[in-house]
Amino acid sequence: MRLVRRSGSAVWQLVWLGGEPDPRVLQLGFTLLLVVEACLRVLGGVPLSEGRQVPAAIAAATLLAAAVWWVPSPRRRAAITVIAILDIAILGLALLSSEDGGLGLLVVLPALWLGRRYGERGAVLAVGASLALVTVPGLVVHGGEGAAATYLAMMPLIAGVSAVAISAGLDVARSAQARAERGECELARALETIRAQQHTSQAIFDAAGVGLMLLDRDGHLVAMNERYGDFVSLSLPEGRGLTWPGDTFAADGVTLLRADDVPSARAARGEQFDDFRMWSGADPRTRRAVSVSARHAEGEDGGFIGAALAGTDITDLMQALAVKDQFVALVSHELRTPLTSIVGYVSILLEDEDLPAHVIKQLAVVARNTERLQRLVADLLQEQQPGGAMPVERTRTDLGAIVRECVQTAGTAAERAGVELSLRSPSALWVDADAHRFAQVVDNLVSNAIKYSLRGGRVDVELRARATEVELVVADDGIGISEVDREELFTRFFRAQDAHDRAIQGIGLGLSITKSIVESHGGRIEVDSEIGRGSEFRVVLPVQIARLAS
Repeated sequence: MRLVRRSGSAVWQLVWLGGEPDPRVLQLGFTLLLVVEACLRVLGGVPLSEGRQVPAAIAAATLLAAAVWWVPSPRRRAAITVIAILDIAILGLALLSSEDGGLGLLVVLPALWLGRRYGERGAVLAVGASLALVTVPGLVVHGGEGAAATYLAMMPLIAGVSAVAISAGLDVARSAQARAERGECELARALETIRAQQHTSQAIFDAAGVGLMLLDRDGHLVAMNERYGDFVSLSLPEGRGLTWPGDTFAADGVTLLRADDVPSARAARGEQFDDFRMWSGADPRTRRAVSVSARHAEGEDGGFIGAALAGTDITDLMQALAVKDQFVALVSHELRTPLTSIVGYVSILLEDEDLPAHVIKQLAVVARNTERLQRLVADLLQEQQPGGAMPVERTRTDLGAIVRECVQTAGTAAERAGVELSLRSPSALWVDADAHRFAQVVDNLVSNAIKYSLRGGRVDVELRARATEVELVVADDGIGISEVDREELFTRFFRAQDAHDRAIQGIGLGLSITKSIVESHGGRIEVDSEIGRGSEFRVVLPVQIARLAS
């Protein structure tokens, strides 16, 4: 992965260890070394051979270097094998008239290329090519005795050892890289891993749309890739300087973040977080929404040594959510008025004692479904309220009476579903709470318990008081909730997979609203559940109990 590091005006790039080499550079280096060796011979008083094999070898290497330069780019890397074997042949030509010197050592270069590309198979290929193109022709020309024979016989061994060495070295490097990627948390080693990325990984990284920023122990910028740099450039336009927060806004797109609240500042303090949403840029036409996560790195002593931040462009998601909220709010408001009229006229008709029994029964169905629609619209409207907490109006409230009324109202639905509904509660439990909101909590939990229970099942509701807490428990022996679904259970518009499979009615707002109400009272909601064994929801409110009657 290529990273852009800013240190003053310096910009540097690094690639993976073992990155694919450019055959033009390799062949040019081989040719230059061949020329240098020949020049050193002349300067040392060692004449070139009378047969002109060394000059011919230099000329052949030069022609090959020129030819490689004109090979089409897609085929250059595939040509490394042919180039390496031809270079071994060129060395064999040069050694036909040269029994000693450093020419033979150049066989290391093509052997390294073959070993790097093919590993152990490359070593076998290097040995075979050296034996066929260098050793055998040399022994034929120079004979099989003396220092020349020994020197020529060593060529395949040198080539093989070189190829095996580079192959083993690359294997070690790749293993070290894999270990670092699997879990090295120490920042210095993480930086070494990042520096070892290939140029091709940068293209993959950028295509994924993920930005990366690294900070040191002092919160100073160590490195960031181009994607994260795009986000930063929107927040800090050119000419503004690196003065945070710049044009960085909260998830609402309006509230300007303080310098201490931007992700890099939080990460520099050692904070770890996921899905921190913000907007980069002030211009509505070009600004981008970003989801940022941060993790810190620790040294061997457990101390903070740096942090890594990852940013994902979620502009389309945020815009879609905004459009969805506007649509839901518009539809909810437009439905409210006609629903109110329907409820009113149905109520008037039901007061008419002269209506036939079958008409009254049908009107009751209309009234029941209209009330359900009203509750659904109310839930949708409530979800459009800004902020996580729901406004509550605390008054002197008898929670016992509220729970009894809610359970009594749910009795009809329980009877239709074939579910037994029971209640244990004090006759009076006076506290300071929002009566309407608490009734919503009870209604949501009890109606859910009935909906997710099987015919012949049971739902138990219990309200109990402690010294400074009130606890509401709604338990059923129904279908239960999986561990995966429990993690998203209180997310608005989320519905468990079993609810979809069984076509159970609902849009996934009840538990989200319930959680907001409970937290607005300073309480908490908990759930224990297991597939096939039912669920138990517990609501705990820290309230001052005014009077308790059994």
